[in-house]
Amino acid sequence: MFKFNTFLERPFFILNGVIIGKKVKLIGWPFIFRFPGAQIEIGDSCIIRSNFWSNLIGLYQRTIILAKQGGKIKIGKNVGISGATIYAWNSIEIGDNTLIGANCKIFDSDLHPIDPEDRMKADYADHVKTAPVVIGKNCFIGCNSIILKGVAIGDNCTIGAGSVVTKNIPANTIAAGNPAKVIKPLIENYEELF
Repeated sequence: MFKFNTFLERPFFILNGVIIGKKVKLIGWPFIFRFPGAQIEIGDSCIIRSNFWSNLIGLYQRTIILAKQGGKIKIGKNVGISGATIYAWNSIEIGDNTLIGANCKIFDSDLHPIDPEDRMKADYADHVKTAPVVIGKNCFIGCNSIILKGVAIGDNCTIGAGSVVTKNIPANTIAAGNPAKVIKPLIENYEELF
C-alpha cells in the first residue's frame, strides 16, 4: 500500500490555494483541485484514501475533491474519505468525524443544464442549477451512495449503502434507498423532536 503524509505534498496544495490541516493522511494520490475564485479547506486529522488497497471494499477511483469557480468545499476534522468524488459549484460542507464510504459521489449541482436547449449553448454553465450540500457531524455515508444538490443531512446520521439522497435527512436517523428515506430513528422518542 502506498502511503504518504501531506508534509511532502503541502507545497502543491499551497500553490493551488488549498487549505489543509495538520496530520492529514493521504493514502494513494487523490486529485484535489481548486479553480480560481473557489475554496477548499480540509480539517486536521483527515484520512483520504485513493489507493485500491487502502479500502478493501474496493475503490473504483482515487478520491476527487474539486471546487469550480466560486465553489466552496469545507471538510471538518477527523473525516474519512475513500475513493469518493466531492464536486462543488456552490458549497459542500462535511462535519467533523464523518465517514464518506467507498465510491460515494457528492454534488451540489446538476453538472449540466436539465433543459436540452441550454445544454447546446456555449455558456451552458450559466444554466446549471446549484444548491448547497451540508453533511453534519459524526455521519456515516455508506459505500456507493450519491448525495445530490440542496441536501442537508443532520448530525449522527447513517446513510445506507447505494442510497441516492435527494431530500433532507433529519439528525439521528438511518436513511436508505433510492430515493433515500428515513427507515429508523437512532434515538428513543424520535417523534417527539418534531
